[in-house]
Amino acid sequence: MNRRIFLLVAAAPAAWLAGAEKKKGDKKGDKKGAKKKQEPTPEDRAAQRIAKVRARLAELGTPDAPARNLNAAANHYLAGAEARIKQGQVAAAEGLTQAAEALARAIDHIRHSLDPSRTAYPSREEQAVKLERAYFRLLQANYFQTQSKDARAKSLAEMARQFYQKARQAYDQRNARHADEYAKVCEEIVRALEFLAYTATPVREPPRLK
Repeated sequence: MNRRIFLLVAAAPAAWLAGAEKKKGDKKGDKKGAKKKQEPTPEDRAAQRIAKVRARLAELGTPDAPARNLNAAANHYLAGAEARIKQGQVAAAEGLTQAAEALARAIDHIRHSLDPSRTAYPSREEQAVKLERAYFRLLQANYFQTQSKDARAKSLAEMARQFYQKARQAYDQRNARHADEYAKVCEEIVRALEFLAYTATPVREPPRLK
């Protein structure tokens, strides 16, 4: 065989492999580029979270009047969050969504309080600690309500107070289920008020003692 032809034939597989590797690498690069382009924007992530909370609220339903009020408030804040996204205020939208999430958790605890099959609750001593924690959180409710400048905040603060009273009464009556779940409802409502306050005053200053 002519030496020149032999070299060309020998080099052909190597060239083919190099070309194949390059194409493979290009495909990987294309995939990475496509993946990068598909990453959701902050607005998309915020919208997805809103949709998730709205679906959860629909799943929870409204087992009683307090749950209906909390559900209405939560959906109101989700609508507000969507409006903030359109205005380019993603951080504010996240705050309102977190408030709605807290209210959804409160509804879930109301559902648990109505379920007699749930029996695994903390000891009486642990309940006392939880109620004390809910009490101190409740003391913050009026502050958060004022800071939030929200029309619904006052009724939410009052609802948190009512649930704490119900939890305390249930504790006196040795009703572990109601004592535990109502205390959690109280805490979640206060947490929602806290998120509303943070959303209303993004640049925060610590309060002064009077």
